[in-house]
Amino acid sequence: MITYKKMRLQDAPEDSILLHACNAQGVWGSGIALSLKKLYPKSYLAYNGYCTNFLQANPYYGAVGTALITSREKKHFIGCMITSFGFGGNKDNEDVIIGQTWLALDDFFRQYNYVTNGLHGKPIYCNKFNSGLFAVPWTKTENILAYFAGRYNVEVVICDPTMQD
Repeated sequence: MITYKKMRLQDAPEDSILLHACNAQGVWGSGIALSLKKLYPKSYLAYNGYCTNFLQANPYYGAVGTALITSREKKHFIGCMITSFGFGGNKDNEDVIIGQTWLALDDFFRQYNYVTNGLHGKPIYCNKFNSGLFAVPWTKTENILAYFAGRYNVEVVICDPTMQD
């Protein structure tokens, strides 16, 4: 089930997973990723190391289509979905990002369902990932997210500080 709340992602309740889309280069250089990097530097380092290891093993694809859930830092866990190999002018095209989002969400929800101690059953909080700097229409990502939320019976809260009251 997906619900929407007028709030910033960083204002999610304690012990929540903050889920967002990332590139496979290990860079959180702009947008929501940059704000998370500043708030959760250890999570950023975990993500960067994760991507670096994948790039060394496979420099053509890296960690694309995978997900990482970092250890708790401050009051949150960070869920990183690698939905594009590159970023900025080198981001993947929309259709490729959509396919990689499917794979990354599948990986994320499997981890959430089986690996995350004490988190299963709690809502997941995310922004309208892919729709900002990756320029994918939100409805395309939302449909995939709704499928996995239903498949795993998980509540997903979309944080949108610009939402009308």
